[in-house]
Amino acid sequence: MSETHQERAARFLEALASLPLHRPSGEPSRDQPIALLWAISRAIERAHRLTSWQKAKADLRTMLTEYDSGDSTPTPEMTFLELRQFPFWEFIGSNGDEPDSEDPLAATWLTQQAPQGGLEEYLYEHLASDEDLCRSAVKILHEKYFPDYRHDLLLLEAGLLDATFDGFGHPPHVRVGDTFKRRRTLARARVHRPGIAGICGTAATGAESIVVSGGYEDDEDHGEEIIYTGQGGRDEKTKKQFKDQDLTLGNAALVTSCTTGTPVRVVRGAGGDPQHSPATGLRYDGLYRVEDYWSQRGESNFLVWRFRLRATSHFDKQAATNIAHSAPTGNATPGRKETSTQRIVRSTKVADYVKKIHKYACQVCGLRIETPTGAYAEAAHIQPLGHPHDGPDEIDNVLCLCPNHHTSFDFGMLIINADRTVTQRGSEPRTYQLRETPGHAIKAQYLAYHRNHHEQKSGTAN
Repeated sequence: MSETHQERAARFLEALASLPLHRPSGEPSRDQPIALLWAISRAIERAHRLTSWQKAKADLRTMLTEYDSGDSTPTPEMTFLELRQFPFWEFIGSNGDEPDSEDPLAATWLTQQAPQGGLEEYLYEHLASDEDLCRSAVKILHEKYFPDYRHDLLLLEAGLLDATFDGFGHPPHVRVGDTFKRRRTLARARVHRPGIAGICGTAATGAESIVVSGGYEDDEDHGEEIIYTGQGGRDEKTKKQFKDQDLTLGNAALVTSCTTGTPVRVVRGAGGDPQHSPATGLRYDGLYRVEDYWSQRGESNFLVWRFRLRATSHFDKQAATNIAHSAPTGNATPGRKETSTQRIVRSTKVADYVKKIHKYACQVCGLRIETPTGAYAEAAHIQPLGHPHDGPDEIDNVLCLCPNHHTSFDFGMLIINADRTVTQRGSEPRTYQLRETPGHAIKAQYLAYHRNHHEQKSGTAN
């Protein structure tokens, strides 16, 4: 009488629970549990059932490095050959002359013979179509062989993902501070999907995540604040810039994140600033917001794009006491406070003075917005406050703008020329004349700073 699905599944789970934990030498090993976790993930993903030794070698080496408790060098060739002992494993292309797993010539034999291995077809199809069986298998592997790893991370390794996760924000089942030895495992947990690139995202959707690992000479890591160098133009061997960077690909994705305010996941690697980076591997350090971006000549004298990111936890802290100013003379070196609105401490009286002297009318378009509680306008700093701009919070560095033109101005889509004409960039360009009034003189040096800062940004945020 042939076995039923349930009987065969029960036999498979029993076999998983009784895998050998030691090599013939007596050395502790998780080789088979790790390899079978890999095989289960291939069934879940509907990858090829039979895998060549050359393909399996790279995957197994990565997983052995991540999950094996021993300190010895990973030996994927031993693992691949030892799987012959598992009753549900198929091994083809060897003609029965395969060497012992500890044979010093095993790797040479595998390379020459190029055998294939994988779960037997019936079980592979059963796993591919039965998520409950896959979860039961991972639970057994966790309880028996991986008690020092969280169960939910092993589920992610197996490819049992939360289908509702759209790629942005905190990944399901991953905690801030979780560490990963290799990029592959980081990708499996959907913390950072690319195997090499430091930025994950597109110009259309924004950036999902970045890796800070000291790969670019112009990077700065201050913990809660990161000055991140964009991608491109770097020599992979010397890590030096050899050409200018473009505002495309991942760089454009970070611009979109700045525009939308969507937080970006930050991963730190061992190659980064020792004060803020893990000693080995990679660590998920939570969500950051892109506050600003600009282009400048870097250490190697090529143009690089730079992005200032700040940890969202910074904005969740209790707000500090505001610094008040008794007169609208402002503050040449404004302080900073921690608030949920992501603002540097600025003088309310300076902003009120500028808005009142213009009667709350936009200096670009003349719009005056009426609300039930009075007129509304926004005070826009021409040379932004805070690092790296360090503009003053003074009347001659502030404009009175409507919300639309304030946003356009901050993103460089509105430029005030030396003759005080205003150029609106974008798909519908327009020209205005800046509206000025006695009692509010604007310094030309701040307007020049704004023009120079945004000279390469025209149209890049689209």
